[in-house]
Parts: sequence; structure tokens; C-alpha cells
Amino acid sequence: MRSLRVILCLAPLALAAGCPAQRATRPDRSAREILLEPTVILGKPDAELGLDELDAQALLKQGLSLQAAGKFAEAALYLRRLLSEFPGSRYLSAAAFNLGRGLEELGRPAEAVEAYRRITRELPGSRDFFDAAFREAGCLGSLGRAEEAVALLDRVLQRADTSVDDQVDAWLQRGEILRGRDPQEAERSLRAALRLYRAHERKEYLDPALAARAEFRLAELAEKGFQVAPLRLPEELLESDLEEKARRLLEAQAGFLRCMRHGDAEWAIAAGYRIGRLYVDLHHALEAVPTPEDLSGEEAAVYRELLRKRLLVLLRKAVRVFEMTVQLSERTRLDTEWTREARAEMARIEREVLQAIEAGARGGAGDNASGGGPEPEPVPPVPAPPPPSR
Repeated sequence: MRSLRVILCLAPLALAAGCPAQRATRPDRSAREILLEPTVILGKPDAELGLDELDAQALLKQGLSLQAAGKFAEAALYLRRLLSEFPGSRYLSAAAFNLGRGLEELGRPAEAVEAYRRITRELPGSRDFFDAAFREAGCLGSLGRAEEAVALLDRVLQRADTSVDDQVDAWLQRGEILRGRDPQEAERSLRAALRLYRAHERKEYLDPALAARAEFRLAELAEKGFQVAPLRLPEELLESDLEEKARRLLEAQAGFLRCMRHGDAEWAIAAGYRIGRLYVDLHHALEAVPTPEDLSGEEAAVYRELLRKRLLVLLRKAVRVFEMTVQLSERTRLDTEWTREARAEMARIEREVLQAIEAGARGGAGDNASGGGPEPEPVPPVPAPPPPSR
């Protein structure tokens, strides 16, 4: 038996019963119209869902219930059916958005894009538009479809109803997507996000995490310049290379410190870890510089030993920064992946430093090296979050 589509709609009803017929021409201000969602009555249980009848509200409710239980694949069946059977439903936007979120959880970003586009292309007035647009752009970026992502974010920026928060977020996400494709344009977008934030932060509340994130991404661009800066022989060239690499390290460090000063604990912890990594990476880069070719075997051994001792100061500085990062994590009661990385790196480096000092002591020479790089600045204080409300 073919399914029957039953559309239930109550026309305007006169609620004052018993009114004389001759007065029916006067408008009854108590009349109201109630429009119910359509229901599809099936001749037999649906093969996919096992339901005897379909209605949009029940499909959405079941889909959301399954998603809350982490059953994203099963939830998608109900949400997809809502979208196909009831394209005019008032639940369409909610179904499309939650379908997209579930598909992201399943690692299917291309399908998630199509779900979000039911909102961004067909329902531009939906209250879910901005959330859907940002998630769609993120999926497009992960798929390497940067041009589509940037075009969508530009649409967000061109809308008159885009809040300042969302404008900052759009510039920020635009910069993040373009980092690996066009670093200069990425930097321009990230700086636009910061300018907008600073122009409005005293007029209205803006999430400080947005500014911290923008500073973090700018610092990452500077860090990339530090990473690719070469260290080359002969000694005259090495001296100028080392000066340039140190300059780039300081530039990246300053950016991560600016990130920390915005007071968002999670981004501050991430930035602290990355500052420590700068010193570790400089240590590795200097260790990898070839030994000058004009040294004899004995001279080369002495050279490497002296270099090792001089470079220990970089590892000590890294450990200090990692310690401060862990302390910040404990103070703010946030145990993130960056905290765990900092602890692991700190333990590894401490073992290396201790072994190096012991080796130097056995060789009859203590480790009195000093200098060797810029001092890290203290970690700015970040307020602890308030205790959870009951």
C-alpha cells in the first residue's frame, strides 16, 4: 500500500461558541490558526526505521536522543529522513545542523558540508545560519577546499546582521584556513580580527578566547619563520644566521606571550608549552650544525663537548617554561593535552640535563655554562575559573 501523506491544519476557529449567524461577518479577534506538522502514515512499517508513521517532530526527537547517546550513525538515519520527507518542516534547520555535527563525529566532513548547506544555502534566515556557516567552513578547510571556505566566510562578513563576535570569528577562521595556502593573506585576516576585537572590546563583552586564538595563530606564523631559518657554516655565516634565528624566536615568543595576556587559560597553557618548545627546537638546531671541517679529530671532540655544555642553558630555560605552564594548568584546574605534553617534555629534558651534568662531572669539568639565548618572560597570571554552581 502506498504511503498516505496527511496534512493536518486547523483553519481559524471562532472560539466564542453559539454566536448568532448574523454576527459572523464581524471579525472575531479570539480566532487563531494552528498549523500542525504533516504526518506520513505508512501501509506497513518502514524498512529502515521500523515506524508505522513518520512525523518531523518525532524524527528529530529520536535523532537527537541517539546523538546524545553517541549513536551518530543511527541518529543520521532519522535526521536524513526528516530532511527528505519534510523539506518544509520548521524542524529542518535543527535537523540539518545536528546531522552535520553527527557526520563530523563520524569523520565524514564532505557529507557534513552538504548537511550544513541545507541551512547556509536554503535557509539564510535561520538562527542556525552562523553556527552552520562556521562549521561548514571548518569542514571545507579540512578537505583542502580553501576557496569555498573563504567564500563562505566572506558571505558571513558581508551580512548586515553579523554580530561583532561573529565578524571576529569569521576573520579568525579565514586566517586559519589560509595559513598553509597564503601566509600573507592569512596574517592580514588574523590582524583584521584583532583590530576589530580591540575596537569593540570596551563597548561590549567579547570572548577573550577569540583574541587569544588570533594572537596564537600569528605567533605560529612567526614560529614557522623561526623553524625554517637556516644555520650554516662557515663561522661568519653561522654568526649572522644565529642572530636571525634568535630574532625570529623572540618574535614568536612575544606573540605567544601576547596570547597569554588575554587571560584565557586554555590558550595560555597552549602558548606556554609552545614557548618552551622554541628553546628545545633551538637546542636541536644548534646541535645539528656540522662540526667545522678544519678541526682535527681531537679538536672536533673538544668542540662538540664545549657546544654541548653551552647548549644546556637552552634546555634549562625550556624546563623553566614548562614548569610555569604546568603550574598555570594546576592553578586554573585545566588539564589539557598541552599540559600533558609539557609534563612529558619536562621529564625528558630533566633526564637529559642530569645525564649531561653527570657526564661532565666524570670528565672533570663542571657545567658552568651561561648565556646561550634570550630569557623567557614570566607567565602572566590567569585567573582561576569560579567554582561550579550547584
